Amino acid sequence: MRKFLTAVSILIFQMPVLLHAQSSELGLLLGVASYKGEINTHLFNPDAFNPAAGLYYKRCLNSFWSFRLGVTYGRISGSDARQDEGFNQYRNLSFRSDVWDASALFEFNFFPFQTAAEHSSKVAPYLVAGITFFHHNPQGFINGSWYDLQPLGTEGQGSGLPNTGSRYKRVQFAFPMGGGIKFKLSNRFSLSVEAVARKTFTDYLDDVSTVYPDNTSLAASNGPLAAALSDRTIFAGTGINTNHQRGNASDKDWYMMGGITINWTISKKYTDKCKPFRTKLR
Repeated sequence: MRKFLTAVSILIFQMPVLLHAQSSELGLLLGVASYKGEINTHLFNPDAFNPAAGLYYKRCLNSFWSFRLGVTYGRISGSDARQDEGFNQYRNLSFRSDVWDASALFEFNFFPFQTAAEHSSKVAPYLVAGITFFHHNPQGFINGSWYDLQPLGTEGQGSGLPNTGSRYKRVQFAFPMGGGIKFKLSNRFSLSVEAVARKTFTDYLDDVSTVYPDNTSLAASNGPLAAALSDRTIFAGTGINTNHQRGNASDKDWYMMGGITINWTISKKYTDKCKPFRTKLR
């Protein structure tokens, strides 16, 4: 979490520099978050949608390009009980995780668009891409309570058992990519509908990646709670699942945040380089 807060602080300290731009916007995102991984295999599965919200600052580079900094929050979750595959039903795992991210994104409009400009297009589809730093904290539910899974080492992390490593990092980076469509409402306000997926480099958004450790040994090294949340099958504690597939480490996880954004222009002035392209009448 400390690394994530450092990244956010850097973005905040850059604000005074960016605010010298002639055309600037603030945006509020309200929407949904979801994820793709072992417990939910479709990124845009409505059954896996949870609330998301975000704030961003955007500056104009020209009528086609913008640069924006943002902070977003979303909850992701998944449950094997909601999946149709027999493997998922047998595994019987579930999780939730609150994801906070700080992003730096470039935005490209297919048509010249600026909220502050008089002659801007009224509607413009756009693409976004950049880099994200995020903090995630998967939790599992048992006996009426939610527990943080990373400290437990449910796949034997930190236990010293054979073929297990150290605990995964909860602060990671990702490559965001997505797009949407924006609508000019006035010279002060515009509305955007977008979805931005984040390609991560971790397979532990859901705390599921490799194989089952020996359950008895895991209970002895990491505690009975780790063992109970590691194996939720009907054969838990028997050892029958030891070293059998629990996840797929070769397929890294994704998460998505999207929805409706209200954009407010905080400066109506803009320089010539930010004006839309047009031909002067003589």
